[in-house]
Amino acid sequence: MRIAVATVNGGLDDFVNQHFGRTPTFTIVDIEGGEIKNVRVVPNPGASAPRGAGVQAAQFCINEGVDVVIAGQFGPNSAQVLEASGIKFVSALPTMRVEEAVRAFLRGELTQALFRSKGGGTGHVRGFGGRRQGGW
Repeated sequence: MRIAVATVNGGLDDFVNQHFGRTPTFTIVDIEGGEIKNVRVVPNPGASAPRGAGVQAAQFCINEGVDVVIAGQFGPNSAQVLEASGIKFVSALPTMRVEEAVRAFLRGELTQALFRSKGGGTGHVRGFGGRRQGGW
């Protein structure tokens, strides 16, 4: 399983960034047998886009073969792209470090996504985003 976590500087000790589309980096974590096996920090190509940052970030996650995305909040357009692609997406508190968030997800403790409204405020919470066919 491959998990992308929205981060500012990246790495397992960084905190989960609250903004999916404009996060500066993604920390990509590969999980095998329930354990963290590989960690990469990659820049988010959509971070400085004048428009469509969330869609670009979602497309980047698709291209990276990500199964799960963890961030604080998701915009409606990025959520739609992630859901259509079958990528599960969940929210984590800004006080959670990346490694803590990944382990919480693996334990089944992160199951809902928080959405930003178009006006920039916080939207509703709903159950997890899409899921790839065939499970993990």
